[in-house]
Amino acid sequence: MPSIFEIYNKYKNYIKDLTVIRLHGEDRQGIENVSNGNWDKIYVDRQNELTKMAELMKELNSRKVEVYLNINNHFEGSAPLTIERIKKLLA
Repeated sequence: MPSIFEIYNKYKNYIKDLTVIRLHGEDRQGIENVSNGNWDKIYVDRQNELTKMAELMKELNSRKVEVYLNINNHFEGSAPLTIERIKKLLA
């Protein structure tokens, strides 16, 4: 699947008032093996992607686009911790 940033750059002019973005990671089985079912810490640090995602969300916000961001545990290892990280970047 292409990068969310590649897709955004290609289609951003079509996004008018609402968008949903889902961050789900790229190796579900791998992170499940590493986490052993414990989704309470970051196993895969995706800080660079989160920084770019925060910039993308700020751009959408400046265009008055409502954004729903769905984060799966498989993205970094703990959706709640990833949410906290993105909140800090958006502050």
